[in-house]
This record gives sequence, C-alpha cells and structure tokens, in this order.
Amino acid sequence: MTVEKLISSDHNLEETLNALQESTIAIRASKTGAATLKNLWRLNNPFVSDSAELQQSYRRALLKTFSRTNGETWAAIARSVSASLDPLLHHKCGADGSYTITANIRDVSRHVTLVAVLKGLFDIDNVPIETLTYIGSEIHRLTVGKKQYDAGATKPDYLPQDLQRSADRLIDILRDTFAEAKESNELARTVLCSVSGTPDNFNPLNLVIPAFEAPWRGVYYTLLAVLQQGPHRPEDVLTLRDCPAHQQPPPAAVAIAHESLRLYPPIRRVRREQRVDIEAIQRDTRYWGPTAAMFNPSRFLDKNGEFDASLTGPGSAWMPFAVGSMKCPSAGGYSTRMMIILAGEVLRRLFPNNTMPQWYVDGPEWDSSAKQGHTLRAGRDEYASVYVVASKSG
Repeated sequence: MTVEKLISSDHNLEETLNALQESTIAIRASKTGAATLKNLWRLNNPFVSDSAELQQSYRRALLKTFSRTNGETWAAIARSVSASLDPLLHHKCGADGSYTITANIRDVSRHVTLVAVLKGLFDIDNVPIETLTYIGSEIHRLTVGKKQYDAGATKPDYLPQDLQRSADRLIDILRDTFAEAKESNELARTVLCSVSGTPDNFNPLNLVIPAFEAPWRGVYYTLLAVLQQGPHRPEDVLTLRDCPAHQQPPPAAVAIAHESLRLYPPIRRVRREQRVDIEAIQRDTRYWGPTAAMFNPSRFLDKNGEFDASLTGPGSAWMPFAVGSMKCPSAGGYSTRMMIILAGEVLRRLFPNNTMPQWYVDGPEWDSSAKQGHTLRAGRDEYASVYVVASKSG
C-alpha cells in the first residue's frame, strides 16, 4: 500500500502550486477512488479517463457553452430557479399580518443548483420537483456511500449490488430526463452522445456530476456564510439579493463568491502525486493575514471598491478550481456568476419587495460556535438540518 504525502503541515504555497501544475489526467485517473467513481457511475469522462483527446473534447465543448452564456441566458436560468422554488419554501401567516418563510438551506442549495445545471447547460426545464429531489439526493447519497469502497473497488463486482442498482436506476431516470436534449442540445449531443457515449447508450452523469457536485456546495456555503452574519449585518445578503441576474455582478458580489470559495472550497483536498490540502492554503494566515479564518469578502476589494484580481491570479493562494492544465473549465467566471445568481435568487424569494431583511438561522446542528460567527465546519453532510426563517412584521 502506498502512503500519500499530504502537503498541509507547512501549507507551503510553492509545493502546492507545483503539485497542481505538474498534475496530469493520467495521475488523476490512477488515484484511489477513480476506479470506484468509474464503476459505480459507469463514467467515461476526464475524471476517470487518461485520454488527453477526451479531456480536450470536454474542455472545448464546455468553454464554447460558457462563452455563449449571456445576460439573457442567466436571466432565463434565474426564472427557472425562481419558478421551481415554491415547494421548498414554507410560508406561514399570522393573524396580525406578519408572515414567515422557512427553508432548509442545504435542500434549497442543492435544488437550485441542479435546476441551473439542467437549464443552463442543456436547456432542460420544468422537471418535476420529485424527480429533481431524487436526482440530487441520490447523487449525494451514493457519492458519500461509495467512499468506503474507494480503496479497493477496482472492479465493478467489488461494489455492493444495492449501491450499483441505485446508481443504474439514477442513470435510467436521467436518460429519460435527457430524452429531448440529446437530440436538440449541442452539448448533450456532442459530449454525451458522441465523445463519451452514443445516442443509444449515453450517460448524463458524465456531465451532471462535475457540473453539480462541487457547485451546489459552493452555493450552500455562500448562503450559510451570509446568513450566519444575522440581520444586524445585512450587507452581504442585500448585495446578493439586489444583484439582477441579467447584469454583470458588481464587485461586491464577486468578492462574496470568491471569499466563499476561499474559506469554504467545495473541493477541500485533491489527490495528485501528493495529497494537496487546498483548504489549508486558503486559510493560512501567511497568505491571507490574521483574519484568514473569518468570512470577510472585503479582502477581495481594493480601496476604490473594485475587485482585486491580484489575489486570484497566477501564483496566488486562491485555488478552488485548481491550476495548470487541470484547472476547471468554469474557472473563467461561469461558476462564480452561477453562485451569485443562485444565492441571489434564493434570497430574493426569502426577502421580497426590497424590504430590509429580517431572519434567523437555527436547527440541531447550528451550535454555539456557528451562532457566535466562528468558522463553519466544512463538509457535504454538515448542517443538513439547518434552516433559515425569514420574517416580516404585520
């Protein structure tokens, strides 16, 4: 058994950057967990394949799609998200005219991200709420469930049959969901039905998993972080809520997304030749100052209130999308804008009519540390029961 070196004890930026720069798709495909990922989900994409041609085909297709995403596209995504949210928002009216809106933050984050992925990348709309909930929860459940088999499941037979049957059932449901898109949508037609499969044997998870898994956690921790501050510090909530989807986000909104990705990176550690601790680097006081453990979006703004791109450029300690040839195709602004729009749409539904927002966050996992504003625990299963209650007096 090979023991991987973990680049984290000294949080050395140069070593971390070198490890990421020198990484290749062959290294990633050979690492522990890639076989389980491939076999459970029956994938054929750059996360499990060492084919440079396949990687480039994916990158070209995605960059083409991202380049075509304009203000009208973002507005359409926001409308789809808003229209789909009603079943997840629980309204209660008081006799005095007051009302509250309650929402589970994790469930809402997962839901809006899946709606945005289907609409934004594949022009799939109006999927039943039950189907969306099933897809999102099953991807999450099976991703967590497979981890205990990552070390040894090099063959499909090594995976429990109930786990494999659940994955196959999910793939079948997604094929039905993509029945029209595989013919009408360029990304689905070229990548899913040509590069990674055929029209008769295609797997939407090849794109859905990478497009959904990390982004929903980005939206989740953005909402947790801005709502954690409470109504006495509403600036970040107002910035996101009042940011129109069809317009370029203002620097303050961009700073919120970047700070969320810094303090709470969806991909905390990656396996390369060494195991790289991205989270440790992005919280290191040597690179981010004494407030490195605090959520402080203003660190990304210069004295004129403009976004300070020097903090995210080459050689910086901000690397949520990795660096080098393995850098995520969405790193050019697509992912951060999606986070801004989705978090903003949720907040618009919670706090409508441009009123001054009032709210509180609670739930069994919302402990004293979270209530006191300390750094939140990171992880896909943290704060699952936590909810926000938005209120308005009568």
